[in-house]
Amino acid sequence: KAVVSTQSTGRFPLAFKTTFENNTFKHIVLGVFHNGRFGALGLSRRDTLMYKALKYETLYDLLAEFTKCYQDCYHRVDRIKLGLPVSHDNQSMEAVMWKYAYIRLSKLSTKEFKQNCDSYSKQLRGKTAHQMKYAKQSVDAAKTMITDVSDNSSTGSARSKCQKLNKGGSR
Repeated sequence: KAVVSTQSTGRFPLAFKTTFENNTFKHIVLGVFHNGRFGALGLSRRDTLMYKALKYETLYDLLAEFTKCYQDCYHRVDRIKLGLPVSHDNQSMEAVMWKYAYIRLSKLSTKEFKQNCDSYSKQLRGKTAHQMKYAKQSVDAAKTMITDVSDNSSTGSARSKCQKLNKGGSR
């Protein structure tokens, strides 16, 4: 067996919310990224819902496999939460950010699901948890600044565009 350097391995929380016979279930595993491959570690009564080897070329492939395994157990996956990478520093005081990105499968097409996974994967490959958290805070701050500027604007069209942007509407 080869020795794996922990510094080149990304670890991030993956949380699933599923429904079976009108009951809600939650399950969390540790997603792993190493040498361009994804996998997962976890515990479950079902073998198919815990360990996933580092063989998935994309995050979408890994999540689609989990979704299929849940369906084989008659569960419907309602939501997947992706957390920020977990630090490798044993002395780190940095809190684990469990909920960085949400994927609500009922509201997304397969193409949109893949795009969300690809977006998160690109961030995961190139950044640490601190960098990803800072980038998200910067985007949120920019949205706030846009809203503040539009409220001081004398034109109603700029204000309505920003309000639509903040409410998730189109431009």
